[in-house]
Amino acid sequence: MRTNRYPPRRADVAAGCGAARPVFRSCAPLVVSYGAGVDSTAMLVAMWRRGIRPDLILFADTGAEKPETYAYLAVMNAWLASVGFPLITVVRYRPKRAKYRTLEGKCLANETLPSLAFGKHSCSLVFKVEPQNQFLRSWAPALQAWAGGTRVLKAIGYDSGEQDCRRRTKADKAVKAKAAKGDPDAARFTYWYPLQDWGIDRVGCLLLIAGVGLPVPMKSACFFCPASKKSEIVWLRDTHPVLFRRALRIERGAQQGKHRLQTVAGLGRSFAWASLQHVEASAVIDQVECLRP
Repeated sequence: MRTNRYPPRRADVAAGCGAARPVFRSCAPLVVSYGAGVDSTAMLVAMWRRGIRPDLILFADTGAEKPETYAYLAVMNAWLASVGFPLITVVRYRPKRAKYRTLEGKCLANETLPSLAFGKHSCSLVFKVEPQNQFLRSWAPALQAWAGGTRVLKAIGYDSGEQDCRRRTKADKAVKAKAAKGDPDAARFTYWYPLQDWGIDRVGCLLLIAGVGLPVPMKSACFFCPASKKSEIVWLRDTHPVLFRRALRIERGAQQGKHRLQTVAGLGRSFAWASLQHVEASAVIDQVECLRP
């Protein structure tokens, strides 16, 4: 299959989420931010089907993904190799002074919860976004592009559903805010959302993955993510009891530590994960299916 190093121009894609799209330059290095979940996996399949080959595929390892997610990286690498795509490059947080190297280590050292528990997103910025940007700052194709006045093109796996369209809007606002503050990264990257441009929703993502014979990946998130549904927490408790106990250790450290918890009850924000230690799995019902891919 013939491959291109750049996305289709505006006339070649379907409208997605009602957002205007820039016209991309063919000389821009194309980098995929891979999360090892359904959307980013489907995005790579959709690129392959359209003859678009990324120059780099980055996965930021927080050190706290579920074992199923780490195992999926090998599955995905095998498929990438079979279609002539670059293999996944794993990047990690590299502290300047801190003794910890993972999000779990940070929570334990500071006796706190992930920032998402308090309605913030610094854990994602520090342990996912920044490690990727740090790698790109020394990546030769990026340096060459920036020297020539070209931005690196980052492909993000947001599907065309309403929820991800809202996430896109928030992300666009955050980029504009960075630019207004003079953040140098705002001038280094252009963000592209292929699934939205191509009108591919969650069901379309699942069909794409199945269509090339890949298994559906598990929801990608830290095992102690505050956004976890109760059914997902109980699944973790029963399937990975050691990880569940590690999550409880984080929660207990924040509850009993130097800061204490004043605005949230625990990792579940409105409830403590410890309250689910002895609950029957059949008694836990969420509005969404457990571990919805």
